[in-house]
Amino acid sequence: MDTGEGAAGSPAGAGGVVEGEDAWEPLSEDVRRTLELLFDGDSDEQRGFRAQIPHALMAKSDCRCPCVYLRVDTDAVARVPMERKVDGVAGASLINAEGGYDGEATVLAGSGVMFDLQFCDWEDRGPEPLRLWEWLGPRHSMAHPADPPETGPDGRGRGRPGRRAFRPWRWPWRGLRRPGV
Repeated sequence: MDTGEGAAGSPAGAGGVVEGEDAWEPLSEDVRRTLELLFDGDSDEQRGFRAQIPHALMAKSDCRCPCVYLRVDTDAVARVPMERKVDGVAGASLINAEGGYDGEATVLAGSGVMFDLQFCDWEDRGPEPLRLWEWLGPRHSMAHPADPPETGPDGRGRGRPGRRAFRPWRWPWRGLRRPGV
């Protein structure tokens, strides 16, 4: 079993955030369905992480949001090739029962293994009365282009070779303002 092998922020890398084997349990129906919806794409990366879901266990985090740590049996399923050691690999907006923006959901992976399903809930009330997976709104692509362009945005060769033409991934809630503020 693996939690991202010492990835920063993972239970394995945090020096024992999740204590004991008893803390790990099979994925709840809500968490399983949430992960399946977050990884519903057709890319190799999406299929790879979706294949990890049946081989994953969860441990509840200590925050009030329904965040969970994930642990994947890497003897039973392959790691997903990643450009970065730790990265957000899936995400979605959270939409409350009234249809308002409520925050963000993000799946983090380290060394090709899912290790965290995080919810940043502005109101800190959770999804009630919605089920966890019903709380998900529009999905965010976390994909990185395979081949960065060799030219600049004007198409005249002003880009630097090997440089990406996109902004690196950041926590999705950075820079977002809370509704009504």
